Amino acid sequence: MKRPVMASASGKQPDAALALALKLLGIRSHSRLELERKLRGKGFDEAVTAQTIERLSGKGLLDDREFGLELIASRSKRKPAGKIRLVAELRKKGVPETVIGEVLGEVDGRELCMRAAEKKLAMLRGPDENARKKKLETFLRNRGFSWLEIREALERFFPGVTDREEPV
Repeated sequence: MKRPVMASASGKQPDAALALALKLLGIRSHSRLELERKLRGKGFDEAVTAQTIERLSGKGLLDDREFGLELIASRSKRKPAGKIRLVAELRKKGVPETVIGEVLGEVDGRELCMRAAEKKLAMLRGPDENARKKKLETFLRNRGFSWLEIREALERFFPGVTDREEPV
């Protein structure tokens, strides 16, 4: 159960909001909107939340661009994903469209697709090469890679296997 934060006469609410925000940022980076949602969810009013967000942004502790770059770097190392999926995740986290376009401009989708394919191939089982190819294609599509990136990976890892030219 969430307990509402009560404003006291001594003005502790802004200090409590800042303390919570710093605690959350100490765990991991957040976008402005994501941190705002969390503060509002804890019962802080809109004015205190906005003041806290601006204060942290002014000190360089809250930056949507840096958050986007960190998120992409993290996903690229652990579970490589395509631009389609990264866009969806950044939107969900509240990163503005202009920032999303800017940070995704630095992403090499082909290289990420190849890494994801290589990693997945080691675990793929199937009765024949066509079945393994189909499983890899589905996996890469679900990870948000474009058909051009997927096709290039399939051609590299299954050079002689042709079952169709276009995705279903």
